[in-house]
Amino acid sequence: MVGLICKVAGSLCVLAAAGAFGESKALSLELRVRQLQQFQRSLKLLSAEITFSRALLPYAFQAIALQVEAEPPLGELYRHAAAALLAGDERSAGEIWESAVAHIFPRSAFTPADREVLSSLSVSLGVSEQEGQLKQIGLTLQHLEIALEAAREQRRRNKKMWRYLSLAGGAALVILLL
Repeated sequence: MVGLICKVAGSLCVLAAAGAFGESKALSLELRVRQLQQFQRSLKLLSAEITFSRALLPYAFQAIALQVEAEPPLGELYRHAAAALLAGDERSAGEIWESAVAHIFPRSAFTPADREVLSSLSVSLGVSEQEGQLKQIGLTLQHLEIALEAAREQRRRNKKMWRYLSLAGGAALVILLL
């Protein structure tokens, strides 16, 4: 009797773990879409800061960090970049942006391809005039829109698959263990 109870409890644990794994994969697909949308919004805010406020880059980054503070890891991205620029870091604004992207990347849901899109902004930051920076932001927004559509499609196709496949895999594992 005790052996049967242990087998049932073990089987339930395996199923629960498999279900949790599938759910975490499905949620990571959701999170990637949300973070790409948040980054898109932050770039539009940055463009407005540069265009209308005519804020210098560190102050524009600070303003964006305050506006997206509740949206990790983007608030940290802008805060990190602003702090390095204000501290008189010897690196260029583009290098500082690259460093900030690298800093938040491990804690984000972004893919390596998404990271390339985020990093592409570094090309003109602090190097070109306002117009050049705005063009680069516009180009980054276009690339981001493509990445966002791909992420939405991947979410649509794979969200249910991860949930069902993990439960089916867990059930198969339970059968093999019994």
